[in-house]
Amino acid sequence: MKNENTLQKTVDEKSEIIKILRKFQNGYTGKDIEKVDAFVEELFKDDACVLGTGTGELFLGLEQVKSLIIGDWKYWGDIKIDLENVYINNENTVAWVATTGNVKYTFENTQEKYESYLNFIKNKIEESEIKPKQKITFINWVLALAYHQRLEKKREYLWPLRLSGVLLKDDGKWKFANIHFSIPKANFPDERFENSKECIESYNNQNEMVEKYINNQMTIEIKTLLKSFEKEIVGQKNISKELISKYFVMENNPYIIRTENQWCIGVDQIKEFFAVNNDYILTLDLEHAIVSKHNKVTWVTACGKLKQTVTEEELYEKILGELGNLLQSDIM
Repeated sequence: MKNENTLQKTVDEKSEIIKILRKFQNGYTGKDIEKVDAFVEELFKDDACVLGTGTGELFLGLEQVKSLIIGDWKYWGDIKIDLENVYINNENTVAWVATTGNVKYTFENTQEKYESYLNFIKNKIEESEIKPKQKITFINWVLALAYHQRLEKKREYLWPLRLSGVLLKDDGKWKFANIHFSIPKANFPDERFENSKECIESYNNQNEMVEKYINNQMTIEIKTLLKSFEKEIVGQKNISKELISKYFVMENNPYIIRTENQWCIGVDQIKEFFAVNNDYILTLDLEHAIVSKHNKVTWVTACGKLKQTVTEEELYEKILGELGNLLQSDIM
C-alpha cells in the first residue's frame, strides 16, 4: 500500500508540473504584455535564475526575469514546447524538467529590410575593429539572408529549441527556480559572429553581476567535479560505463539532449554520444558559474565554450551544401 501511495503521489506531482509548463506555454503563446506581472509572480521564485540563448543573457531575480520575458514576447519568435514528451524527475519539493520544442520566425520581404541589409554591409566595410576576413564573413552572412527572399511577402522558419529547468514547491505551489533556453548548434553558429565590442561588454557585465550574486553556493567539491567532467568525458574516445556512472545517476535512467536536439536516454546512448563526438573541447567558465541547492538537490548554471575544429575544405563543403539546399527549395 505504501508503494502504491508513493507512486500515486509521484504521478500527481508530475501532473502539477505539466500544468505549470502549460501555463508557461500559454503565456508565450498569448504574449500579453499587460499580464506579464501576474505571469512572472505566478510561475517564478523571487530569486529565479534564467539563462537565455545569447551572449550576456543571464537574468537574476523577478525584475530581470520580467525584462527577459517582455523582450521575448515583443521581439522573439513564436515558441512551442513539447508538452507530450517532457522528462520530469522530482525529489520531494524539488523537480527538474527537460523538453524540446521550436521557435518560429516570420520574415517579411520589405524594402526597409533590404535597405537594412545594405546599411549593415556598408557599416561593416568601414568598421576598423575587425579583420578583413571577419568583414567578409559578416557580409556573406547577410547576403545569404537576402538570398533567402521569395516572391511571397512572408517567409517562416522553424529553429529547434530546448528548455530545461528546476522547480521548487513552496506553500503547495510549484514555481521555477531556474530555466535554461538553448538552441542546438548549427553548421554556422551565431556565436562565431558575437565577437563585437558590444557583445564582449555584455558578457563582462553579466560576469560582474554573478560576482555580486549573494545566493551562489559554489563549493570546491562541485568545481572539481565539473573540471574533471571536462577532461574525462568531453573529447575522449574511450569512455567506460564506470566513468559515465561517475557523473550520471544510473538508477534514474539518465538522459541528455544532444547538440542536434535529439535525446540520448540511458548509459549506453550517453556513452556512445560522447565517444562519437570526441572532437569537441568543452571549457566552462566556473569562476562565473552559479550553484544553487535545495534539500539534497544541487543544480548549476554556467556558460562556456564548446569548440570543434573544422578544416576550410570541410567548411567549403558545408557552404556548397547550404547553397544546394537553397537552389532545390521552392524559390517561387
